[in-house]
Amino acid sequence: MLHIQLKGQVKQLLKDRDNDNQYHDVLLIHGQDSIPLKARTRGKFRKNPENCSMPPLLLNFPKSAIPKQSVFAKQDKLKLVLPCLQGSYVVREYLAYKAYEIVAPVAFQTRLVSITINDESLSGKTKQPFIGFLIEADEALAKRIGCMPMKDAKLTAVSTQAESYFSMVLFQFMIGNTDWSVDFEHNILLAGKPNERPYVVPFDFDQSGLVDAPYATPSPELPIQTVQDRLYRGVCHSEWPVFMKVAQRFLEKETVIRAIFTNAEGVDGSFKKMTSQYLDVFFEELRSEKNVAAIFASNCNAEQKKLIKNFVY
Repeated sequence: MLHIQLKGQVKQLLKDRDNDNQYHDVLLIHGQDSIPLKARTRGKFRKNPENCSMPPLLLNFPKSAIPKQSVFAKQDKLKLVLPCLQGSYVVREYLAYKAYEIVAPVAFQTRLVSITINDESLSGKTKQPFIGFLIEADEALAKRIGCMPMKDAKLTAVSTQAESYFSMVLFQFMIGNTDWSVDFEHNILLAGKPNERPYVVPFDFDQSGLVDAPYATPSPELPIQTVQDRLYRGVCHSEWPVFMKVAQRFLEKETVIRAIFTNAEGVDGSFKKMTSQYLDVFFEELRSEKNVAAIFASNCNAEQKKLIKNFVY
């Protein structure tokens, strides 16, 4: 865990949540390093003050003035997720990101941070530390894998890289998250190369059943009552053998996935018990040939389902 301090008129920054919100000058302090940067609020749901007490931030680092030995050296932008409400929900979401790294070909890198706010507008009053986490920027992820972010690409699921797509939809089903869309690029980053199908990389898992945030609710258009009700939202994809390869990877990584939650610090025993039971159901379904075809091929027609049976375990 990194220990950082945000110094400056942070209260003014956190209040600036309009659509035309601006960057604010903030000093990020880590150990002996003091980095002057600009920060602004970001997001949609969590940016709304009616939903969250603190919104997520985008940290824009200077091209210079970062010490070479700093952990933030060579950084351009970083997303900072702050606690929406009291509780360990931000840690729970962080754990979801770490679990996705285990099963996906491409995932956002994250880092847990302890944050202290030193607000000059409050006569230098320093608040107690709280937990958040950093996420690499879209551009940084794309550069790391030799690709470019694709905004407003207007692609359908079958136009994306199959392994990353199946990893994403199966993971979303595992954690009970329906708050995403490839077609509308909602909570989804597409990163690719010219003339190649892009990778699908999900983010924002706070509306999932596994995180179980008190403000999380499914869309009224979906046939589920709570976020803990799982709903598979993947399309019928012609590359079913790739799906089975990905499903097998989830089963092979089951112990590692579970350990991320059971060994986690910063969450209580009730969450660990709930997560264990929630994952029990998922892995039981994934081991069942009948359930795999019924759940993950539910959007396929009869002819497609017949072909799919040839590939089920």
